[in-house]
Amino acid sequence: MDRTNWKWGKRDINILMLAIVYRGIAIPIVWTLLNKRGNSDTKERIALIQRFISIFGKDRIVNVFADREFIGEKWFTWLIENDINFCIRVKKTLL
Repeated sequence: MDRTNWKWGKRDINILMLAIVYRGIAIPIVWTLLNKRGNSDTKERIALIQRFISIFGKDRIVNVFADREFIGEKWFTWLIENDINFCIRVKKTLL
């Protein structure tokens, strides 16, 4: 899972995406345009994963990898409750 945000003139372009990894290369497979600047929230992340599941099935998720932007108690709880393995980098100060 990743997110990218940039400006095109005065317009913000903010994309939240989920990729599959094949032979060490991440290939975006589902994404959503966020109608705002900045980080995604738990609701947006869950919706993206649910969209992936509706297309490919939950059994196709081996692990969700994400950077430290993708943290939060509600988010982690949802992943655990839905039996989705994850590896998310956290800030050292959270340990």
